[in-house]
Amino acid sequence: MSTKDLQRVHPLLSDRVRLMIMVHLSIAGGPVDFNSLLAALELTKGNLSTHLRKLEEATLISVNKEFIDRKPRTTYACTSAGRQDLQTYLNTIESLLKQVR
Repeated sequence: MSTKDLQRVHPLLSDRVRLMIMVHLSIAGGPVDFNSLLAALELTKGNLSTHLRKLEEATLISVNKEFIDRKPRTTYACTSAGRQDLQTYLNTIESLLKQVR
């Protein structure tokens, strides 16, 4: 494995916040609502929204909007492509770290 292998990882995952979102969603075991993500990641609403939109546009996450008792509820989950891209990113970084050590 070489540093060139970093070119095959999804470019959106190189951002710290988007990586945190993807990791949180992948270990959650199911959809996570916006407010839970907001609290867990300690981000502002605008910052979280912007990163979620980019991940959604890249089809790394799916978004479900519904109303519960007349209140909007938006949940997010990793797509299978998102899980695969996250795994590729983590495997690549892990392999490179082993070489450095």
